[in-house]
Amino acid sequence: MVNVPAGRIHLGVPACPPRSNLPWVWHNGTVVEVAAFQLGRTHVTNAEYRAFLAATGHPPPRHLDQPGYDSALQPVVGVSWNDATAYCGWLAQETGRPYRLPGDAEWEYAARGGHEGSIFPWGDALDPRCACFGGQAAPRNVGSFAPNGFGLHDMIGNAWAWCSDRFEDVSAGVKAINKPTGKDPADNRVLRGGSYMTCHYLNLWIAYRHEDPVDLRHESIGFRVAL
Repeated sequence: MVNVPAGRIHLGVPACPPRSNLPWVWHNGTVVEVAAFQLGRTHVTNAEYRAFLAATGHPPPRHLDQPGYDSALQPVVGVSWNDATAYCGWLAQETGRPYRLPGDAEWEYAARGGHEGSIFPWGDALDPRCACFGGQAAPRNVGSFAPNGFGLHDMIGNAWAWCSDRFEDVSAGVKAINKPTGKDPADNRVLRGGSYMTCHYLNLWIAYRHEDPVDLRHESIGFRVAL
């Protein structure tokens, strides 16, 4: 876990470019005070998630033992929001510490790593030396790229990360529309950061948020824990 200091963030900066043709256009200008918290240095790994499965008998994600996705140090993917919150609950019970998913504002603040206003944690130019993205075959081992200013790895790329918030509670009026599992999208949760599969550069901006149902399992989606 990494200590993230308290601070203020202007969410959604830089603004979504005009005529971006994205269904999820992010807002800017909202100022949020973020209290000090802790965030996982990396996504939860396959090794960590396997310990949870062994202890609880929770249903495993389909890609966990698939060649190319099964390295102990790769981020676990194919986990739903429900799976991720179940892991946090188990970890809290095992450790006596209140592990949880990060909030939307916490994630964006942490991803910036102290670089207010930049497009990516490392600056404004999309750089394949800094993150795993662009239609790769699988995620890289966690920590394969340099950390951001707070010491956090892979805040952009490698695997989408679930946040605790409902999308419509933080989207400044943008309605949730994604319903791949047939559920009412009003309960969809926030995803942040993009993944190894992400090709469109706008989906990799720190400011971008996606939304999906709580029961969706997709091979590009993982999570990290917060305190």
